Amino acid sequence: MSDKVKYLPQAAIPDADVPVWRTEDAERWRKAAVPAVFGPVFGAWALVLLVFGAVVLLGWSDPQAPDRGTSWEGYPAAVLLVGLPLWYRMIPAGTVLATPVLVGYTLFELAGLPESDGPGRVGSWLVVALCGAAFTGALLRLRARRGQCALALAAAGDGRRELPDALPRRHHRRGLAMILTGGGLCLAAAALLWWALARDLGAAPEHPYDATGQQVLALLLLVPATALLGRGIGARRAARRLHAGPQPALRVGIRADSLTYSWLYADVRDRSGQPLIAFRDHVENTADHVRTLLGGSEERLRTEHHDVNWFSEPIEAVLYGAPFEGAEVVLEHAAFYGNTRITTSVLAVPLHPRRRHGLKPWRAAGRSATLKEREGRAAHRAKAAESGSGGSGCGTSSSGCGSSSCGSSCGGGCGGGD
Repeated sequence: MSDKVKYLPQAAIPDADVPVWRTEDAERWRKAAVPAVFGPVFGAWALVLLVFGAVVLLGWSDPQAPDRGTSWEGYPAAVLLVGLPLWYRMIPAGTVLATPVLVGYTLFELAGLPESDGPGRVGSWLVVALCGAAFTGALLRLRARRGQCALALAAAGDGRRELPDALPRRHHRRGLAMILTGGGLCLAAAALLWWALARDLGAAPEHPYDATGQQVLALLLLVPATALLGRGIGARRAARRLHAGPQPALRVGIRADSLTYSWLYADVRDRSGQPLIAFRDHVENTADHVRTLLGGSEERLRTEHHDVNWFSEPIEAVLYGAPFEGAEVVLEHAAFYGNTRITTSVLAVPLHPRRRHGLKPWRAAGRSATLKEREGRAAHRAKAAESGSGGSGCGTSSSGCGSSSCGSSCGGGCGGGD
């Protein structure tokens, strides 16, 4: 990881100059994010607890038994309620559409509940409250996305640049795996429900059919299926949006915090900048050695364009597209290919709303990490050789028992010093 070039060579910059994302602009962008309490992770887990409480209360209430067979009336609402935390985490736009429907159905059912059904009434109002919280949080997240997009576009200015010619393989099929998986699970759930409904309607009145098992199994399929389907469609649209035309571009920093995540920074020359937003540094999200920028002797290249360890400090890259939660962007940075060439690497990555990074403040090394490492190894070898030669006088002597040098320098002689 020490062959990443710290600053982009001039040959890596597109024809027109790309503005640097200034730290003060990036800080305004960071503060425009949704509050942590409405964040996708914290908000989803809070909804899990609320939904669990609502389900317990509603299950405790007196159910309205159907005339025969299985009750299907509240099944769509049950799917929406149980799936709400995952929808909030993965598809906030779907949450904005689903919560009013769920609230409307819940209020309609609440009007028909008797006053004596305390658990049912409390559970219904809890559903209304958690829907209000989910709707508010999802709306704030969508608003934060638009605000951060506008701030990034303002920082990039009026200039627009074409994407690099070579893009990673995964970018071209972004979201397809989730769409296919979610669609397959939806078809399986639909087939299960169709079979259960047919058995229920075809049962004789004196022998009603209980399809509760099929309903529960279908629900367990529909909750992840709809979330995956929505997330896959959103990811594919975000990737395709980059190909709608030339994109805004900024010079940013990227730094790795582990083997999985990397982070965007603002100006790599300003140490006061904070990590902004994360992405997964997966091998299929990267296209290496896209174009050659410079060639020459290794010492000259590593002196004029020094490499760094990007776990220790950010490296400079050109960002194409507007960064915000859920967006896909393209990043192009420089790296050594062998020892005599500098080439570009291109990353196409979705941005994740991760907040914890564990990155410590960094300090610019100012010189090649590879050359520094080689010098350290050479110094270590020299020290080891000097240490070995200094203590080898007696150990290497095979001149016999009467060696005066052995006797005088080590004091042992052949008799062992008894």
